[in-house]
Amino acid sequence: MGIFDTVRFDPPRTCPNCGTTISEVQTKVFDPGLREYRVGDVIYGSPILSGVIREDLYCPGCAAMENSERRSVWFSIWHTLLVGVYDDPSEAEARLQTVDRAELLDYLARHQSAALTWHDRFSRLYGELQNLHDFQQRDENDEAKREDLRFFRIREILDADDPLGELISNNRPQNPEDETEVSRED
Repeated sequence: MGIFDTVRFDPPRTCPNCGTTISEVQTKVFDPGLREYRVGDVIYGSPILSGVIREDLYCPGCAAMENSERRSVWFSIWHTLLVGVYDDPSEAEARLQTVDRAELLDYLARHQSAALTWHDRFSRLYGELQNLHDFQQRDENDEAKREDLRFFRIREILDADDPLGELISNNRPQNPEDETEVSRED
């Protein structure tokens, strides 16, 4: 089977043959890395700098039907940036002619925001892990160490049956597939 990348559709497509909702397409045309892409993402290992790439679109609803027609989508790539996914190659070509700076700034802002979110999540998790490690390495006879302000942020998990499991649970994404944040109600 090999390694593939996934391009997510936003909004999902509807198959014109059977009405099945299709939310993604898998491709091997980029460097294999099991990466997920959306419109606005930089494509790693694209065989072209700018242009249109065709990919077969698999519909799980049509797969069971005999004589189902083969469908394709076209990726519009502008300087390694995925700027659109289209059902028609002429639409994909036309999209390349309409990319403007405002869109590029929107994509850049979205990626910087996502990078900051990941940095914040990593920093919080790393800090709490370090504090848990320090707490576990302390002299257990020194009860004053328990009141050390370094352990203030993790005080709720220290009394849990499984402090490490509790720490992981407190820092896990709500949806591990798209890694969206858990909303905290403190």
